[in-house]
Amino acid sequence: MNITVNPKGVTVNQFLMKTALPLGGYFIIEYLIRNYTASNIFLGLLNLPMMAVTAVLLFLSIRKLRDLLLDGQISGFMAWTFGVQLMFFAGLIEAAFIYLFNEFLVPTNLVTVHNQLVAQYESALTTIEGMASASNMAASMIPMVKEMIELLKDTPVATAIETAISMLSNDIFYGMLIMAFVAPIVRKKK
Repeated sequence: MNITVNPKGVTVNQFLMKTALPLGGYFIIEYLIRNYTASNIFLGLLNLPMMAVTAVLLFLSIRKLRDLLLDGQISGFMAWTFGVQLMFFAGLIEAAFIYLFNEFLVPTNLVTVHNQLVAQYESALTTIEGMASASNMAASMIPMVKEMIELLKDTPVATAIETAISMLSNDIFYGMLIMAFVAPIVRKKK
């Protein structure tokens, strides 16, 4: 995939690495925002727009690749492959940060996030118990929520390397899904 079409002599792989670095930085910022908004359900709604921004960034990156290096045309498969590779390398940058962050910078972070999740479910249980007298549906949810709380308490906290690998695999899978929709759109210059 070392195609050189542009006058600057930049290859697709070089373009991939130059594009993956800022995308990896965006993923790090996204991780920090998601990490520090975990205690607030409403701030957690920021995840959806951040996921949409990721799709837009992939689209713009592939369109730039198509226009600058590939003379205005790219096959759907090459666009899909480039997008998945871009997500992989950006995910590697994010995974390295997540490992260093959770292992050395803030070693108590994963325990804190786990405890915040348990507290959110306990808060939801209190709310549901308050509504149980007015609604049969709320009353039927109480045993399920209690079971979820017990499962969360029994689940061991993930290690830094487990979290990093999990985020990397999420990025790759998410990239595959996004590119299934983006690749056909970006194929030809209009």
